[in-house]
Amino acid sequence: MKVLCPGCGYIADKLPPTHKCPKCGEFSIDWLIYDWESFALINRQHIKYNLIIIGIVLINLLAAVTLKSTDAFQWLFNLLFIPAMISLLYCRRQLGRKSEYKGHKGGAMLPWFIGFGGL
Repeated sequence: MKVLCPGCGYIADKLPPTHKCPKCGEFSIDWLIYDWESFALINRQHIKYNLIIIGIVLINLLAAVTLKSTDAFQWLFNLLFIPAMISLLYCRRQLGRKSEYKGHKGGAMLPWFIGFGGL
């Protein structure tokens, strides 16, 4: 796994144990993971999760409308459509910008529905 120094842009094969850049000598805990393939794979998984959530929400919405449901939880469940759609569009935008990729943090590994780490 390659990592990127946030100070000077040096790319190392692994994170130095001291978190000190061998090129510029700057200490940083904000090293970025510099691996486009794993980042793209994670974003594709997030897109699949979002599509599943959107599909479930649309089925729930259809069921709520056809059954004329008065259950507040069923209607509030439909609000999951909003963050799922935002995350879907954000992931698609990131996948389309490979030339602008400058590394990612470990928080990008988690989807939005686990502590909102994917947004």
